[in-house]
Parts: sequence; C-alpha cells; structure tokens
Amino acid sequence: MVTNPGKPRPSRIRKTPYEILEPYLFLLPALTIFALFLYYPFARTIYLSTWVTDALGRPKKFVGLDNYTIRLFGKPEFWASIVSTLKFVVVVAFGGLIIGMITSLLTYNRYKGSDFCAAVYAMPVAIASAAASMAFRMIYHPTGGLLNNLFGTQINFLGGTYQFWSVAAVTIWLQSGINFIFISAGLKGVPADLYESCSIDGANYWQKLFHITLPTISPTLFFQIIINIINAFQSFSQVKLLTNESPNSSTNLIVYAIWHDAFRAQRFETAAARSVILFLIILAITLVQFSFEKRSVNY
Repeated sequence: MVTNPGKPRPSRIRKTPYEILEPYLFLLPALTIFALFLYYPFARTIYLSTWVTDALGRPKKFVGLDNYTIRLFGKPEFWASIVSTLKFVVVVAFGGLIIGMITSLLTYNRYKGSDFCAAVYAMPVAIASAAASMAFRMIYHPTGGLLNNLFGTQINFLGGTYQFWSVAAVTIWLQSGINFIFISAGLKGVPADLYESCSIDGANYWQKLFHITLPTISPTLFFQIIINIINAFQSFSQVKLLTNESPNSSTNLIVYAIWHDAFRAQRFETAAARSVILFLIILAITLVQFSFEKRSVNY
C-alpha cells in the first residue's frame, strides 16, 4: 500500500480533563441515588445475612452461612414458603397476562363504548394494592361480603383452601391493567395488510390470532411475562391485609416471610438471608427466560 508522503496526517485532538470527566459528571446524580438506595442496601443485606443480629438489627456474631444452611434450609417451613411462592408466581404471572390479552383483544376493534371498556380494563393500574386489598376484604367477607350475598353462601374465602386462590385473584386483577395497556399498544403495531391477506386466503379468527397476532406481539408478551413474574414475587400488601397477618402455608410467600422475620420476630439475619435467596431466584428465572428469547420471540 502506497501512502502519500506529501499529505500531512491529521493530528489527534487531545481532550481536556473536563471533557473526559463531563459524561461521568452527568451520571453522578443517578449513580449517587443508586449507590444510596440500591447498591449499599444490597451489600448491607448480604453482610447481615452472615451474622446473628440483635433486636435492632445490629450484627453481634459472625456465623458465615449458618443462617442459610441451618436456620433456613434446615426448616420445612422455608421450603413450604418457596413452593407456595413459586406456585403463586406462576398463577399470577400467567393469569395476569391472559386477562390482559383477552381484554386487549376485546377492545382492539373500536365500537360504541370501547373507550369506556378500555378505561375500566386499565383502571387497576391507578389503584394501590393496599386499597384494593381492603376493598376485596369486604367483598370476601364470610357473612356480609358481596360474593356470599350474590351466591347465597357463607364461604370463608380468606381461610382454608380458598385463601390462596382469593389472594391470587386480587393480584391477577391488579396486574391485568398494566398488561392490558402494553398488549393493546402492541396490537396497534400489527400490520393490517397481514390480516387482509389471511382473510383472502380463508383464515378464520383463531388462525389469525395464533399465526399473526401472537407471533407479531411476542416481544411485548415476553417483556410482560418478565415484569409479571418480578411483580408477583414482590406481592406483600395482599397477603398482609387479606390474611390478617397470619397466613397459612399456602400464602406464606417469601416476601411476607421476610417482613415477618424482620419486623415481627426481630430476626434480621434470616430476613436478610431470605432477601438474598429471593434475589438469586429472580435472577435465575430471568436468565432462563432470556436464554429462550431467541427461540420464542420474533423481532
């Protein structure tokens, strides 16, 4: 390769110290907030999970992994809580997605009253979980509740075998609103000419749904199922308010167990250990989901 000796090479412009630091200065406020409210609490939680603490949460004796192996893994109640949590997450995550999908399809085509229906379907987004739990606590009341009055029964929906499904139903309804909003937005991005082509070829509604609609909005569904799973793992208000702070094994979710250990039993070390385990479970599930992304999501 022959170079032109007469043409001067462009000189490399050296950045000033301020130009080098400038992007980091813009990031500094956000990094500071993350450090104070995310990174430090996370590191502190891992640290406390290896100690025995006093009633105020101050570390007193280093025990290593004993909080995991002896105080958690060695207790049948811990594994019952894990099983109940995983069952709850599966029911809520897919239940919220299905309800959001159905309501989105019901309002996909505009008709008289479709805007009102859309507002009703999206309403759970604007309702706090605590307020919804108190409302459903009255609806589920064994004697004066709406459900028992409608059906003429006296079922204790917040006890026994009904408790798990009652709490799950409230959580599904709360998550259905955000699923409706995102899936509705995804449906608007489906090209209309695809439906027209399928109609010409004689495809019915269900063939269009499974061969056009669902594959086209698969990125939205993938995003929503991840969000649903994370939100389901974090469910707390429903359990605390609907079960009178004394849930049986079917609703003893891990987040509620964390709160109970820390603020009822003053066992901050086991609460910290449960928090670390919850983080690892969510991380593992998220990584598994992303490993299937290329095979199940169409971009």
